Amino acid sequence: MKDKISHLYGSLIAGPISIITWIVSMGVFDLTALLSIGAAIIAFFISYIPTQQLSYQSILNKYGLTRSEHKYISSELKAAKEKQKRLINSYKNIRSINDIKLLFEINRVVKAIIKRVENEPKLFYQGLQFFHSNLDSAVNMTEMYLHLFKLPGKSKEEKIELHTTRLRLVDLKRSLELDLSEINKRDYDNLRFEGKVLKETEARRKGQMKLENKLESEKIGRIKVKEHEGETIDRN
Repeated sequence: MKDKISHLYGSLIAGPISIITWIVSMGVFDLTALLSIGAAIIAFFISYIPTQQLSYQSILNKYGLTRSEHKYISSELKAAKEKQKRLINSYKNIRSINDIKLLFEINRVVKAIIKRVENEPKLFYQGLQFFHSNLDSAVNMTEMYLHLFKLPGKSKEEKIELHTTRLRLVDLKRSLELDLSEINKRDYDNLRFEGKVLKETEARRKGQMKLENKLESEKIGRIKVKEHEGETIDRN
C-alpha cells in the first residue's frame, strides 16, 4: 500500500535538514566532525518522525482506516502475496495446456484482487471470503493437484479423483471471480448511476430540442398565415 510514501516524504524533508545542520555545525559553530555528525543525525530524526507520522495519518484519513486496521490489512496483503508466489511457482509442475490456461486464469484473478485492495485497502472487507478461505483453497488444491498429476503409475480411481479435483478447481476459479465482482461492486454501481444520469440528461436534451422545434414551427406557421393575410411581419 501507499504507506511507503510516508517514509519517502519523511526522508525527503529530513535529508536536506540533516545536511544543512551538519554544514552549519562545522562551518558556523566550528564543532568537531564527530559532534557535527551527531547533530545531523539528531536533526534528521527530529524532522523525519513528525513528517512521516503526519504523512502516514493523512494516508489513513484518505483510506478511512485506523492504524490497527491498516496494519492488519497490510499483513493480510503480505500473506496473500506469498500465496500468489506459490501459485506462480506451480507453473513448473504443469503437464497439460488446459492446466496452463486454468492456472493462468486463477492467477490473473488473484493478482487483480490483491492489486485492487492494495490501491483501496478498505475494499478488503468486501473480499474477506477471498483472503480467509478461497485463496488458501486455490493455492493448496492447485499444488496438490499438479504434484499428483505429474506422478506416473496412477490407477483408474486416482485418475478419476484428479479429474474431479480439476473440476473443483474450475468451480473455485468461478468463486474467485465472484470475489472480484464483490470487490468491484461499488464501481459497477457508480457506472450504472452515471449511465442513468447520462440517459436522463440526453432525454431532457432531446425533449428540449423537440420543444424548441415545435415552437419554431408554430412561429413560422403564424408568419405564413399573416403573410397570406397581407400583413407586414417582423420576422425577428
